[in-house]
Amino acid sequence: MSAAFFELHQGLPREAPGDTESLSWALDLAGTPARARILDAGCGPGADLAVVSDLRPAADLVGIDLHPPFIERIRADLPQVQAIVGDMLEPEGSFDLIWSAGAAYGPGVMAALSAWRPCLRPGGAIAFSDCLWRTARPAAAAKAFWSRDYPAMCDLPGHLARLDAAGWRVKGARWLGAAAWQAYYGPLSEKLAQLRPGADADLTAVLDDTQAEIDLWRAHGGDYGYYLTVVTPA
Repeated sequence: MSAAFFELHQGLPREAPGDTESLSWALDLAGTPARARILDAGCGPGADLAVVSDLRPAADLVGIDLHPPFIERIRADLPQVQAIVGDMLEPEGSFDLIWSAGAAYGPGVMAALSAWRPCLRPGGAIAFSDCLWRTARPAAAAKAFWSRDYPAMCDLPGHLARLDAAGWRVKGARWLGAAAWQAYYGPLSEKLAQLRPGADADLTAVLDDTQAEIDLWRAHGGDYGYYLTVVTPA
């Protein structure tokens, strides 16, 4: 990622759509116990770790992300969390729940699940969100954007089929609602407006690309969405 990208994202509460209600639903569905050991893989600046800390105050929480400023922020804001700079596919130890909000697409969803499987304790679960097509005929603008940004993106039947083929059992799943998107895009839109005056060419390019992404969701957000899936080894 470029310096301009991180200038835009510095100080934002989260790096992907998500909200407290959907995270609480996933924790309960997974049967995550009060004293669970929980990993947030690709934790970003720690928005979900803060929620989990409130929902499971006795849990042992670990966050891992490659971007050091995110980890530094978590260490300052959430000292109860073990925050680690590192590869989210190489966590140490075992966990009752591995949570990953919109981060698994980077290495590939199936590669991430395969890497995390040996880290699950007996009865443990993985809860992750991934962007999927919601229609077989998306708008041309949406198709062009996601073909560039996430060419491996699939639809819901394809998503479920690959999980089944890889030996995962789906405990439950749901689409994230508009509130989850607004929790991400709302602060991001405010940051765009703050940085626009006086931005140099590199930053302006990042701002323009990000605004186009937000505008696309507002116009064609019904064509795609983040799907939250809770899985256990079959």
